[in-house]
Amino acid sequence: MRGLKPFAARATGSRTDPFRTARWRLTFLYWAIIVVIVALLSSALYELHTHDVGRIEGRRTVPEIVDEGPRFTETPSLAEYLETLGRSILLADLVTIIVAGGLSYLLAARTLKPIKEAVDAEQRFFASAAHDLRTPLAVMRSEAEVTLRSTFSTAEARAVLESSLEEIHRMSTMVDQMLELARGAPVRHAPRDAFQAIDLAALARGMAGKLAARAALRGVSLSTRAEEAARINGDAASLERAIYNILENSLAYTPRGGTILVSVKRVGGQVHFDVSDSGIGIGPEDLPHITEPFYRGDQARGAHTGGAGLGLTIAKASMDEHRAELIATSTPGRGTTISLRFPALPA
Repeated sequence: MRGLKPFAARATGSRTDPFRTARWRLTFLYWAIIVVIVALLSSALYELHTHDVGRIEGRRTVPEIVDEGPRFTETPSLAEYLETLGRSILLADLVTIIVAGGLSYLLAARTLKPIKEAVDAEQRFFASAAHDLRTPLAVMRSEAEVTLRSTFSTAEARAVLESSLEEIHRMSTMVDQMLELARGAPVRHAPRDAFQAIDLAALARGMAGKLAARAALRGVSLSTRAEEAARINGDAASLERAIYNILENSLAYTPRGGTILVSVKRVGGQVHFDVSDSGIGIGPEDLPHITEPFYRGDQARGAHTGGAGLGLTIAKASMDEHRAELIATSTPGRGTTISLRFPALPA
């Protein structure tokens, strides 16, 4: 199996290895600590020597006995002595700091190694588990669908099978999202010149239509208000996945009798895509974290929706791919609005 990047890089669309970034940051931290210690010790050493020779002023002569008789030599002045001492200390500090930089880099790598190995092992297990779960879920879905088409099914059995199919669908979606994150599929970073002109209004209406039946069964009103000519440059498959996840997320957290409004409009040089629901909302402490993989706030966990906390992670990855912005606003108990901001193509 090929190497797997950590989820942080995939979720944010970053091309930089987060462990490499962490290694440099840790190196700088170690190096900075050593520099501070060396500077303090050097300063203390210099002050100590200055105090010891503080009584020496000007130039003094000291008798030296040789065969020819007494002869006098000059000793260095205090300023000369301190200048020589300072140069020696600075040279020693410079060598120490350079060596400390290399040692800090090696020590940072050694510190992060067990963490990296644990994350890599977790990602390999995660990808393998997600892949292995797809087959039994597909079999369960097929058998349930075949049984539903059977004329021998009673009304009670059909109700159970329909409920089971809905749960299988949720699990399949969750597994697909897990596998996409593990493989890095949502963050392809396709070249900009490979993108195509897309009518975001038409795409939004199409994705809302796919969830209309499920919304009706849940007693939720799903409506679309989209302008024409809301064109952007992008990848249709990636955008469909992002919009579907946002809509499904809103549907999961909107109770019976609630509403979901999808709107698309052009505002200046941008195309605004907004999904507003009257759901349970998101607390202010959870709002900054909703695009993190597997993050679910207290209210979301209490809703028992069966989700894994990956929908908005994948949507955020798609926005990074399109150089677009994802903005979330919410009021607990009143609802949430997920806004996407795309650069618009000329009308």
